[in-house]
Formats: sequence, structure tokens, C-alpha cells
Amino acid sequence: MKIVVYGAGGHAKVVLDVLEKVGACTIVGLLDESVELAGDTRSGYRVLGGSAIFRGLIDEGVKGMIVALGDNVRRRAVFEAARVAGFELVSAIHPSVILGRGVTIGAGSVLVAGVVVNVDAEIGENVIVNTSASVDHDCRIGGHVHLSPGVRLAGRVTVGAFTHIGIGAVVLPNLTIGTRCIVGAGSVVRENVPDGMVVAGNPARIIKPNETALDL
Repeated sequence: MKIVVYGAGGHAKVVLDVLEKVGACTIVGLLDESVELAGDTRSGYRVLGGSAIFRGLIDEGVKGMIVALGDNVRRRAVFEAARVAGFELVSAIHPSVILGRGVTIGAGSVLVAGVVVNVDAEIGENVIVNTSASVDHDCRIGGHVHLSPGVRLAGRVTVGAFTHIGIGAVVLPNLTIGTRCIVGAGSVVRENVPDGMVVAGNPARIIKPNETALDL
């Protein structure tokens, strides 16, 4: 299948590397809204344009898209626009990823090198599970979440939609992190986190409301 990758930054480089290693799709180019990037070549692929050319690409036989943006709010917006336009939202799973029995992965999600997702875990749509993160048994990860490199989720953890968990954070078993939260890098979460909160530290404490949650 012919696909495009939406994004031309650092995360797009990682996604392109995963797609190339899997080799299941033909990547026709990149998309980005920046006028300055149009026509440039990034990581060996030409930036074709932005969302204005969605329909033209589909008419030309480009049926799939993967959204390679690290920011959850922007990634969701493009994901939904691509779905409305008629693209199939493609997932990318690095060959080194270990998936346990019964794992489910939603459309458009990206699992990069070194990730482990254990038995009966559920990964929602448009999720990033970044380098060497681990998601243990029976976890539930909502849509448009970003689990940063080295995150460790113990068993039966629930992470609400749009939440971002920072590099190296640890979440203890049977806890719920609400929607639209931010967990600071290196934090150890020992109790449930309400919706829309920024937490950090060991143990993780509420720092403030997540102001970016107002954009959702």
C-alpha cells in the first residue's frame, strides 16, 4: 500500500526508520503544514505539502497515512482530519517489539525499538510507545497517549486519553492516570492521578492543572 507520513521532524525520522525496517508499505513522501518545508527533502523523502493535498493524494492512489507528531493535541487533530478525508490510519511496529498474547493495538499507533507490551494489554488509537518503554499485563492505554522512552507501566495500569508520560517514569500496579495528564520525566507514580493534572517527583505529586488540556 502507498502511504504518506505526516510530519517532518525528529519523531518522523523514527517512524520512517520503523516503516523502512518493516518494509510493508511504499512511502511516497512526507506532509507538513510549513510552507518553508514544501519541496524539501527530509530523511530521503520529499515534503509534498500539507492537509490541502489530502484529497489529491487519495485520488492518486495513496490510501494510507501515519501521523508522526509527538504532540498529542496536534497528532489527534491530524489523525481525525486524515480519517475524515478517507485515509487508512496505518500503525508502525518495529521488528524488535515484543508483544504478549492477547495484545490489541489501535489504528495509527507507533511502537518503536525495544518496546515490550505484555499479555492482554490494550493500546488505543494513535498512541506512541517510545523507545524501550514497557507496558505490562492488562494495562489499558487510551487514544492519543504518548509513553516516552524508558517508561515502565506495571500490571493493570490505566492511562487516559491524551496523557503524556515523560522519559523514565514508573507507574506502580493497579493505578489509573486520568485523561489529559502530564507525568514528569523520572517520576514514580504511587497513587491515582485525576484528569487534567501535571504530576512530578518521587513520589509523584500534583504540581498544577494541565493548561494544554483546555485545547482538547
